[in-house]
Amino acid sequence: MNTTVCNPMIEDYFSQLEAKMSDLPQADRQELARELRAHVLDRLDQATVATEADCRVVLKALGTPEEIARQYRLERIMSRSAWRISPLSVLRTLLRWTITGVQGYAVFTVALIGYVLSASFYLAALLKPFFPHNVGFFISSRGLNLAAWPQPHGVAVLDAYFIPLSVLLGYLFTLGTTVLIRSLMRRFATLKQRV
Repeated sequence: MNTTVCNPMIEDYFSQLEAKMSDLPQADRQELARELRAHVLDRLDQATVATEADCRVVLKALGTPEEIARQYRLERIMSRSAWRISPLSVLRTLLRWTITGVQGYAVFTVALIGYVLSASFYLAALLKPFFPHNVGFFISSRGLNLAAWPQPHGVAVLDAYFIPLSVLLGYLFTLGTTVLIRSLMRRFATLKQRV
């Protein structure tokens, strides 16, 4: 490898990467830089005599320092959040992931639907004592409704058990959505590493 041509380009690239990741712990920065540097040098060793063009191609294929720093931060946040049970921390991570791609957007949509359904059951349980004739499980030809104004359509079912059942369903939707999101985050993270 032609070190006089490639070394200045490589050093400049990694100094830019270091600047973009200055807010991260030094051990993490050093480990990532060591892995990326080894990858770059391996790719350049494949050429008999590495030219300036070869160096540019390898560094361009790696991505810009900004892209690498952003991707590394996202993967770091996802790996930490994938093991938490708090819906707020999971949603915060999903919002950051949504900005970066279609996979994040799809998982965020699943989370939004699950948490909205969960909140609907909790809200219905809270409103039942105040509106006993309008809130409940109503079965009609239109399907199942949780609430109806001004008059409910259909027949009320499980009226005496509505509040505990709504709280239980809200809890199950919250827990189920959080567990599903965590597993999807771990799955996409390992898929991304394999790619």
